Amino acid sequence: MGLEFLRRYGGRRLQPYIEQPPLEPSVKEAAEEGSKAELDFELPLQAWQPRSIASETIASDALPQRFIDGCHFGDTVAWLRDSLSHPIPVRLAEIGGICLRRDGRSLRRECVQIERIVCLIVDSFPSNEVEEFAATLKESGMRLLKALPPMIDNVRRLSYDYASMEQRTYTQAQVEMRSLEKLVLDQDRQTLSLVDGPLGRLEHEKAIGIVKQHRTNYLGTHQQCWEAFYNLEPGQRTPAFRLTSQRLPLVSWYLKLDGAHGAMPNWGVVRVEISCAHFERQGSDFGYVDRLSNALLHLRYRQSSYVRGPVSLEPIVRAEESLKALFTLPAALAQRFYHLTGL
Repeated sequence: MGLEFLRRYGGRRLQPYIEQPPLEPSVKEAAEEGSKAELDFELPLQAWQPRSIASETIASDALPQRFIDGCHFGDTVAWLRDSLSHPIPVRLAEIGGICLRRDGRSLRRECVQIERIVCLIVDSFPSNEVEEFAATLKESGMRLLKALPPMIDNVRRLSYDYASMEQRTYTQAQVEMRSLEKLVLDQDRQTLSLVDGPLGRLEHEKAIGIVKQHRTNYLGTHQQCWEAFYNLEPGQRTPAFRLTSQRLPLVSWYLKLDGAHGAMPNWGVVRVEISCAHFERQGSDFGYVDRLSNALLHLRYRQSSYVRGPVSLEPIVRAEESLKALFTLPAALAQRFYHLTGL
């Protein structure tokens, strides 16, 4: 067979792409996710196959009017040692949430929330010293964000592993960023709104979540489901499934926006989430899932120069750019912090 082997088995060129997380979560991650997927929600498992949803016409009831994104822009700028020599990373960042609203054919900024934070684990420091530090930061327009220690053997405690301590400050900053996203999302609870990322704890019944990185295996070991997933072409979706163990019960499905040529097998595929309550208000109509998927397909980012383009939506990219334009350059912010603290 020789060199024909690759072509015979569907070989394709591989273009640069954003590194994807491992699909199979650890036992701990799976427990934290706490999501049970009802894969036969729309169709029996044996009937799973790609469903074409592309249409030239966009249904008005499925077109989002608000677009919410968050951004976390910063880095670890210092580290401390407590009395027991634990390394304590100090993360300096600007975090924010923004909402753009559709206004005819353009987008306008509806609201934005930005904070400057200094994030570290403070458990091993005297509380009075921590409060004084927080007060000084507040006078300079920064907020002290207290991070939790790493989880070790199911107990949160300080670690001598610098990497795990640093990860906690990053994670805490991300959580706080999501809080700002929720703040701007909740300014209007009546309008269909698209959020960049999973809905998670965003209890907004008319929100749509777009997940670009697939961290959890919702399809199990069901061959028919995986065949449908990997056979997706742009403009197609998988059958919908229900996630019932979430705080907010969800209806979810995979949608391929782009990436038919020279891409990873799962590149160009996003996972869409809507609340079960929102789905039921549409009469539990899977045709609405098709209409919403088509609307998202029309919103896809079309510039090939953007490496995340195949999994991005134009209004979300615009929101991210608008938010980042309001941020201070990290180097300048760090220098201000160093001057303030005398480091």
